[in-house]
Amino acid sequence: MVNKPEKVWCVVAAAGIGSRMQSAVPKQYLPLGSSTVLDATLERLLLCEKIEHIVVCIHQNDNYWQHSKLAQNDRISITFGGSERADSVLNGVSLVKEHADLNDWVLVHDAARPCVRCSDINVLINTALKQQVGAILATPIHDTVKKVVNKKSTQTLDRSILWRALTPQIFKLDMLNNALINAIESNRVITDEASAIEQMNQAVQIVKGHADNIKITSPSDLDLARYYLEQQERQVCA
Repeated sequence: MVNKPEKVWCVVAAAGIGSRMQSAVPKQYLPLGSSTVLDATLERLLLCEKIEHIVVCIHQNDNYWQHSKLAQNDRISITFGGSERADSVLNGVSLVKEHADLNDWVLVHDAARPCVRCSDINVLINTALKQQVGAILATPIHDTVKKVVNKKSTQTLDRSILWRALTPQIFKLDMLNNALINAIESNRVITDEASAIEQMNQAVQIVKGHADNIKITSPSDLDLARYYLEQQERQVCA
């Protein structure tokens, strides 16, 4: 019996309202160049041929997605998100399960990370499939990091063991599904998919990514994202 080739599906968390952006428009729909943050992110993901299909998790009261230039793209489907990130991603995973094998992989990415490089995504996918273990993009922390209690520094942490978690993050479909359900049923707050996997005592491989893969969370981040995108474009054209 010939084993089916493992496919990679993608879930994009885009149900947030971005309250820290001080804008009436959710941050994923703010202008970024000639596009929006979300469309710019999706365009990067669509460049990666290893991705079979993308599921975008949007807010149930979203009135913006229908105006996206990618709303009719054949490689993109939508589903509604939930009250927390884990709920949204689980909804996306549930839709993927309707079409995928449990042995397939799910790549989860933040809608507000439009500067992710396709080369980093490919390295992440190749690492996970080769080693058959979940993996995340991350960058080492070079700053001195303090433990703060009541606005007072109480300890300097060993930065050599500290990494900043990025997305995408990739895991086996069945494993991610079970980890998210476990986290939700246990009322555990998870800030990324790796934390749900870690709570199941499963290993997570670290793949070094580029530091320009920033998450847009404040108004100044939009300018920084524009700068990074321009620099990346110049590197490609050079």
